[in-house]
Parts: sequence; C-alpha cells; structure tokens
Amino acid sequence: MRTYLVDGTNAVRRGDYDPRFPMVEEARTEGLLLKVSALAAESSARVEIEIFFDGPRRQFQVRPGAPVRVRFALDGDADAAILGSARRLLNSGKGVVVVTQDGGLAADVEAEGGRSMRIGEFLDRLRGGTA
Repeated sequence: MRTYLVDGTNAVRRGDYDPRFPMVEEARTEGLLLKVSALAAESSARVEIEIFFDGPRRQFQVRPGAPVRVRFALDGDADAAILGSARRLLNSGKGVVVVTQDGGLAADVEAEGGRSMRIGEFLDRLRGGTA
C-alpha cells in the first residue's frame, strides 16, 4: 500500500488563485476533495491519501469508502504537519510520496528519504490506476 500526503492548500491555490475571494478557495477545496476521493475510490491501486490544509477545521465531504482522510494544521502550517507525517512513516519503514507544488517542501521530504510529485502527476496516476 502506498501513502500519499497531499498539500491540499497548495493544490487549491495554484493557477489563478486570488486571496481576495475566500469563497473561491472553499469551492476549489470541495472540488479537489471530491475529485481525489472519486478517483481513489474507483482506482484499482491500493493507496492511502491524506490531504492537509492550513487553518482551522472545516466540514468537507469526500466520497464514502474512498481511502482519503482530510487533516487540518490547526497551527496554520500544513507543510510542517506534512513533513512530520512523512518522517513518522519513513521512520516506521513505510514509503511515502508527498504531493505538492512547493519546491521547498519537496526538497525537505526527499532529504528525509521520501518521494515527491506534483498534483497533476498525482491526479494522472490516480486516473490511470498507477498511483
């Protein structure tokens, strides 16, 4: 089983993100969670996916039965939470892939012995059943 730790805040804020419109971010977050959970539920790949967001806990839906868990960094630093989870998994002998567009986070995970990939590649792998 492969574990993916997804930098959710980073994924929804890429592209034409504008911080002046928080409702757009919430809609993008819902869209990301529904897309990832649907692809994961339909995939033949055996995966665990944890999607991390900055800030306070909010209510979002994922597809029932999907191997997706949503986590919030209450202290506001999802990158630190992702890196901490990656270290814990790596120290217990498990492999981990961090999904992020953030080059600094990717470098930190790779320095710890983990792997990283960008969100587009991750979604393609889920679609293709190769995640």
